[in-house]
Amino acid sequence: MPAELNDTDSLGRARLTNTKRIEMLERDRAQQSRVLTELVNASKSFTPEQIAQLRMVIREEWADAGLRLDGAAHQDEAREDFRFLRGLRRMRDNMSTKVGNAVITAVIVICFAVIGSGFWQWINSGGK
Repeated sequence: MPAELNDTDSLGRARLTNTKRIEMLERDRAQQSRVLTELVNASKSFTPEQIAQLRMVIREEWADAGLRLDGAAHQDEAREDFRFLRGLRRMRDNMSTKVGNAVITAVIVICFAVIGSGFWQWINSGGK
């Protein structure tokens, strides 16, 4: 659209060439990236108030799920519950390992028994 037809262009963009517009876009993108990087770097540390809010929110959510952590006694009970669950998991893993090893051993023994039986059958038949 020609500049004389665009009277509402208060920024004067209609008079810019495409090259100048691209240069401005690249400069704006670089400036925005710098600003965003500075904002992200500045927000990497939480204030003590924000930490307190986060702790409160997490504790409330865990309490809704049935895990209370608002006192030392509740924390100790939760630790013991998790130790108990860890013990159950370890026991299950050990049992799975033992059962798996027993099954593998049984398969190997059966294979050797079949092979041995076939071998003795072959020997008794005179190698025929």
